[in-house]
Amino acid sequence: MGTPDRKWAKHLLDSVSRGLIALHILLALYYATYSLLLMFLVNAACAVCDAFGLYLLKQGKVRAHILLLYCSELVQLAVSVIFVGWSAGFQLPLVALTCMTFLGEYLGRSLKLPYVPALPLGLVNLGVYVLGYPRFFYKPGLYGLEQSVIFIPQILWSVGLFALLIFGLVSVVNLTTVSEHRLTNKAETDELTGLLNRAGYDRLLEELDVPDTILLLVDTDKFKGINDRFGHETGDQVLQQIAKSLLANFRQNDYVCRIGGDEFAVLMLNSGSLENERIREKIRFINRELAASAADDLPAVSVSVGVARGTGAASWKELFNQADAALYQVKKAGGRDCRIHGT
Repeated sequence: MGTPDRKWAKHLLDSVSRGLIALHILLALYYATYSLLLMFLVNAACAVCDAFGLYLLKQGKVRAHILLLYCSELVQLAVSVIFVGWSAGFQLPLVALTCMTFLGEYLGRSLKLPYVPALPLGLVNLGVYVLGYPRFFYKPGLYGLEQSVIFIPQILWSVGLFALLIFGLVSVVNLTTVSEHRLTNKAETDELTGLLNRAGYDRLLEELDVPDTILLLVDTDKFKGINDRFGHETGDQVLQQIAKSLLANFRQNDYVCRIGGDEFAVLMLNSGSLENERIREKIRFINRELAASAADDLPAVSVSVGVARGTGAASWKELFNQADAALYQVKKAGGRDCRIHGT
């Protein structure tokens, strides 16, 4: 089975959230015109929860986003068990229609099919509601639990559709969080450090968005001297130590790559609110950690780092040039420091 890339998965989750927010807002306004306070409040609350979930997604908290999304929709379904009129006859079909559409898109992408009848599947679901429960389709009203028992098949149908959506989106989330597995094959992995190599780095640039990324170019200070004095085997151990330190000090959803002999690159994702001083402090800590490596019979080493934010670049090439220019300033000043472009 093919796999959607990380960038597409992010757009899918973003689109689902925006679609559900819009749907809940429209339904809340509609219920308000009928003075149906209960369903108005439920939909308004779901819209707020989904909007907060969208914020979490922008911060890179994908699993928290999914959990909040499903919790709000399950509350919606629970209330709808009691409120049968417009809720069961009109609202749930539209929610299910949205779910089936996105699920069909997911299946189409993952199976690499030219066409998946996502919209027809959703319309069939709508037809089940209209034809199966015509008495209640145009009749808003609040019903007791005793009367709602007759709608168990309808409720099960909705739960089934949401289960399919959960399966589809959770699969996308799993692919997103372990997307390194698809990239880190033999051709894209550096054998010495286990990091993505230049080919893997270039592949990432095809999938990520420039504005959502902070690029750090990391250069090992005076590495040639280490090779000349201690030998290439020790030099390799130093590079492995740097790779280990970079991996340990950046987040799991950031990418650390070895793009040259003693040069590394870090792609920090969804870091728009990260303060410059926090980046500098991270690099200072890494350099202190590398200096302490002398206790492990390795020569003390340091790194120079140039940083550029994607929000200030129109392309990956421009972003790289900005980070490279910042790195040049650090090396010119003696190294073992971090400089952020534009500051």
